[in-house]
Amino acid sequence: MVFNNSPLSLRWYQRFGGVLGVALGVTAVAAVLFFAGFVWYYYHQIQNGNGEILLQNFYGGFTAADKNSKIGSSDVNRSEVELVGAPFIGSNNPKVTIVEFVDFKCPNCKAEAPILRQVMQKYGGKVKLIMRNFPIESTHPGANQLAVLGQCAYYQGWYWPLHDWLFNNQDKLGDSFATSDIDDLNIFFSWDAKKMKECFNSQEAKVLVNKDYADAGRFGVAGTPTFFINGKKVEGVIPFEVWDNFLRNVK
Repeated sequence: MVFNNSPLSLRWYQRFGGVLGVALGVTAVAAVLFFAGFVWYYYHQIQNGNGEILLQNFYGGFTAADKNSKIGSSDVNRSEVELVGAPFIGSNNPKVTIVEFVDFKCPNCKAEAPILRQVMQKYGGKVKLIMRNFPIESTHPGANQLAVLGQCAYYQGWYWPLHDWLFNNQDKLGDSFATSDIDDLNIFFSWDAKKMKECFNSQEAKVLVNKDYADAGRFGVAGTPTFFINGKKVEGVIPFEVWDNFLRNVK
């Protein structure tokens, strides 16, 4: 008996095209079933009042929003990242310490600024917000000079007013900032202009800004805003709803 093994003699599902088609069909069905299960799961969670799971899973790994998460766990040495002497607002005995690495010319930092104001207005009694510098000069020319300016303003108690002013006027900021530009800001801030200029030209503030930048590199900061929440790193713009969901469960 002679067997004919030519492609034409094979059934459709035995040919290469048939096998490929079956494989693709099975894959497609599996993908549909997986997606349907995914949708059903989140629909079920929302129906049962667990909609915060959506926020936890889709905002930069901010799983600390879960009541049962270990908010005390650390990605870094907290004594190093929560720098004593850096600008801050909020509680001196906080349940939660938030460190933000910021760039005054970063659009995402500008977007986050009013959100953090809202957070501190509601939770300032149990939260401490510490600001540190990560000016990305290659992307935002002039950012390093503004960081130095912010440090000098902090020495005179004007950090937060300047912080808000810089973000509110971010679109008007040039690519550089000089000592003479401080005179243009004197109409907005009642600081000692002479001391501001001396500080801006000195090495003290520049050294601290450089320390922030170097520390950020050690801590794995790659962009702004980057937060360390009780030592846990979270990157990007965090909506108020996520902060609120997390902080309201902190006792």
